[in-house]
Amino acid sequence: MSLDSGRRDKRIVIERYEEAGRDTLNAPIYQWIVYVRASASVYYGSGSEQREAAQTSASLSASFEVLANSKTRGVLMTDRIRFDNLIWDIRSTIPLGHNAGVRITAVAVTG
Repeated sequence: MSLDSGRRDKRIVIERYEEAGRDTLNAPIYQWIVYVRASASVYYGSGSEQREAAQTSASLSASFEVLANSKTRGVLMTDRIRFDNLIWDIRSTIPLGHNAGVRITAVAVTG
């Protein structure tokens, strides 16, 4: 299975919460750091989920399909995605075929 390059028309940023330095007392300072930028195909959740997302505050689910490489295969459940002015919490990562791609399912809270 290979991913159609024409569908990977969205840019996503996958971030990881990492130590970014030390404060004056030598305590670690953590922040979200860019782990990888990738082109992705984005598939939003079902129609009922999209209707829920139109409410004042609701969750929106989507699957992001990216090409497989050492970085995308290393995405963790504790990472997050920045896309479409939302922060997406990763719920699962699934390899697609033999090194073809990775499907990342995530949820964003709107409102």
